[in-house]
Amino acid sequence: MITRIKELRDERNLKQQELAGLVGVSRQTIYFLEKGSYNPSLTLSLKIAEIFNKTIEEIFYFEPIIKDVLGCKTLDELDELSEKSGVNTERLIKLKDLNDEQLSNNFNEKELFKIAQAIGESFDSIFIRE
Repeated sequence: MITRIKELRDERNLKQQELAGLVGVSRQTIYFLEKGSYNPSLTLSLKIAEIFNKTIEEIFYFEPIIKDVLGCKTLDELDELSEKSGVNTERLIKLKDLNDEQLSNNFNEKELFKIAQAIGESFDSIFIRE
């Protein structure tokens, strides 16, 4: 899971300890949330969203599965996917380093459907967040 807690906390000049006090958890919990190694309860997520005046989805999100799929491909496999999808290899390599917003800004839906088809997966299974 990816979070924007650190970014939002920095914008407000809040220390981890201060945010922890506002939402009623330890500083260590905030640290682990920021690292993405702890999944908060719904109650905690709502408290954090309220503090930052954001929706839960604006703070916590999953990265598209495509990163995992492309991350374990060899260069030869990426070249083959490039041929099948019509998307050049360099763009496929770049794709695995993009966040969700960058993904939608750098690739159109038609290209993403072609990539999914070349991989042999449905679009939803590799590009839609859980």
